[in-house]
Amino acid sequence: MVDFWRRKEIVWLVGGIGSLAALLLAWEWVIFEATVWQQRVGGTAVLERLTMDPIGNTLAIVALVSMVCVVALTIYRLNKQAIIPVSGWWAIPLLAVAGLGIMVYLTSIPETNICYPNGACQIIQQSEYGEILDVPVGLWGALGYLAILVTWSASLFGSSRLLSMVPWALLALTLLGVLFSLYFTFLEPFVIGATCPWCLTSAILMTILFWLSAETVQSLRLENLLIG
Repeated sequence: MVDFWRRKEIVWLVGGIGSLAALLLAWEWVIFEATVWQQRVGGTAVLERLTMDPIGNTLAIVALVSMVCVVALTIYRLNKQAIIPVSGWWAIPLLAVAGLGIMVYLTSIPETNICYPNGACQIIQQSEYGEILDVPVGLWGALGYLAILVTWSASLFGSSRLLSMVPWALLALTLLGVLFSLYFTFLEPFVIGATCPWCLTSAILMTILFWLSAETVQSLRLENLLIG
């Protein structure tokens, strides 16, 4: 069997860029925390931030650990030969539509009233992490879910060659999305001190989408193995 990572460079490229970005952001966070602890400059210490929203932050930490485990398990399964996949092809657009709805809602209603238990959505949206390149994070998320929907839909109308490329494209998109979700889920309890339940729900949806996208790749690989 040809090694998975050598054969599909696009997934390796996305994963490498995402990992590099994660390392750079992690280093920035370490420097920030060192400043807070040593000089008391830049905000509240991390332990105090965790207690600002104890319920939400606890859920975020549990979700963060679970997401890391799912991603690690997914990568492990991808590098195994002839694993029978779990069928979830038709669940992908449903989950993507749900995620798109959440992101559009957060983007169109900045001061949302439907955010429990203590208005954490407003805290996050008004923080310095509420925008990337002056664009609301919710809008970036909506574009990501929309890209997943468009890519999945291409399989319904494209050629057989296009159909064989769709699972890998979905895997690359959802990998990028789950890396972003991991980063933002980390920021909520450890940096911002508040957890938005809608953002957390979106992160969980993206992790499931990554898992299902990997399963479609496994289906394609198994089909090629049986035919070849």
